[in-house]
Amino acid sequence: MPPRKRQARPEHLAFQVALGELIRAGRKPSYNQDDFADRVGVYRSHMGLIEQGKLDLRLSTLLAVAEALDLPLSTLIGQVEARLAGDDPSPTPLPPDRG
Repeated sequence: MPPRKRQARPEHLAFQVALGELIRAGRKPSYNQDDFADRVGVYRSHMGLIEQGKLDLRLSTLLAVAEALDLPLSTLIGQVEARLAGDDPSPTPLPPDRG
């Protein structure tokens, strides 16, 4: 019996898209996609799929992305959740408050 392909839930897809938009906006001031992918440790094509919201990330990749953006993982995820809730229309990840 072949393995069953799992259907992604709509809220998971929305999270992936919002995450990808935030990643793209966060890397643009400092890195092109190829350089950012190198920093994260993935191929540029892989990063392209992430930024388009077409890839379900592994936790280790998500951690590497947050580190490359110089954000705690909790901040990055919080910004995605705020965006999905309509509380944060800005696509740019904000650096953590270090003051």
